[in-house]
Amino acid sequence: MEERLVQAVLVMRRLSDREAGWLRVKACWPDIVRERNLGDYDARGGEMEAPTLRPLPATRRDIAEMEEAFAWVLAAKEQDRRLIALAIGALAQGEKRIPWMRLRKPMGIKLGANGLRMRYERAMHLVTKAANAAISR
Repeated sequence: MEERLVQAVLVMRRLSDREAGWLRVKACWPDIVRERNLGDYDARGGEMEAPTLRPLPATRRDIAEMEEAFAWVLAAKEQDRRLIALAIGALAQGEKRIPWMRLRKPMGIKLGANGLRMRYERAMHLVTKAANAAISR
């Protein structure tokens, strides 16, 4: 279940931010960059670096699966949804385990990282039950 929610978060991050796109629009004419030493590869003289790869845009199927996974989270109690979002967000950022000690502050708790973990497990149990019920239909 966690893997499916992590995939949903990664798909959500691949979606375009339309407002930011409009804020980046300048003009029709591109900015001019003058290069003095034109070379074969890099005009600035350094080694050519590999271009950064942009993720592929999300497909309709990806978005449908993301919405389905996020709908399952609605089965958890409202105060536990924030905990699920923080934990899954940490896993989506590449953490191997959920950093319970770091999640205490955003949840407004000073003590009880183990209590957060148990709360998360109970909430994920409700999410798993909702997912199983939706899949079995």
